Amino acid sequence: MQSDQNSIDSTTTNSTVREAQIEEDYIDSQNIDISKNNLPEFSKIIALYDGKNDSNNVLNHAISISQLSGAEITILRILENVESMENITVESIERGEDGPIVDEDLKHKVEGDILDDMEQKIKACQHAGCENHISYKFRTGNAVHEIVNEIKNGNYSLVILKSRHIDSWMKSLFSDARKIIGNINIPVMIVN
Repeated sequence: MQSDQNSIDSTTTNSTVREAQIEEDYIDSQNIDISKNNLPEFSKIIALYDGKNDSNNVLNHAISISQLSGAEITILRILENVESMENITVESIERGEDGPIVDEDLKHKVEGDILDDMEQKIKACQHAGCENHISYKFRTGNAVHEIVNEIKNGNYSLVILKSRHIDSWMKSLFSDARKIIGNINIPVMIVN
């Protein structure tokens, strides 16, 4: 009976030792050195703004990080339903030097209340202490698609966005924020 107990104790001890070694190996393989060489540097921040007052918190965070890092800020606003917006003019402008242009080069000219609002946001950001370069961009179309394309093509080092769907795990599983995060490979800050 005693040898059976010793056998069980030995098996349990060996199993525990193996589990600890596996966990230690996993931690070592996932470990990133903490050093000046591995600290992130933010040189270009994209702040997603939807025109609503609660998105001002996104801009506040962008300003704060910009002040600490010296990063420039680009405010991106997606215009999904341009046709239904009042006091706005959107007209196509050609871009290119030689002859007709193709659809993917099509840009939009935005005028009216939306442009005035964005100019006011830039002034407010500067008044709040943003001393680094700050600009804005408008894109039209599907929000997730346009945001992901801008991030991939814009050489940004940080995305700051607001999520309206973080109140439950199930909703956040299908939120726009999750779709954006799943399609880019730079750090993302989500603010309330």
